[in-house]
Amino acid sequence: MNVSSTEIGKKYSVSFEDRGRYLFALVKGDKGTLEIATSYWSEIAQEAIRSGLKRVLVIEDIPEMITIAEVHQLVTGLADLPVKDVRLAFVDLHAEHASLNNFGILVGENRGFSLKAFDTEEAAENWLLEV
Repeated sequence: MNVSSTEIGKKYSVSFEDRGRYLFALVKGDKGTLEIATSYWSEIAQEAIRSGLKRVLVIEDIPEMITIAEVHQLVTGLADLPVKDVRLAFVDLHAEHASLNNFGILVGENRGFSLKAFDTEEAAENWLLEV
């Protein structure tokens, strides 16, 4: 099942695929802002809740970064959603975002999330399915 949530006026697209053992999400866009990031991460969380899947693999293709303060605000805000029992593997297709992503992972772990960033989809899937 493939579901796309692109809407007119959105500055990004998120498509979801139920891959049996996990939910796959592909996020694409040109611009990175706190508002945009909050919106697509909330969509991902809601789809994970709706699907009942406890494993999620997210591929993100957005060249523009948000600030480190915005990453902290984003992850802190997402900690209020009922998804702490979801295991999340994350791949950012823009390697220059690695240090910012690692900071976000650290903030998320400190708030009870089970998540990890990877360089490749294959590595992310292997980790996601190992437990």
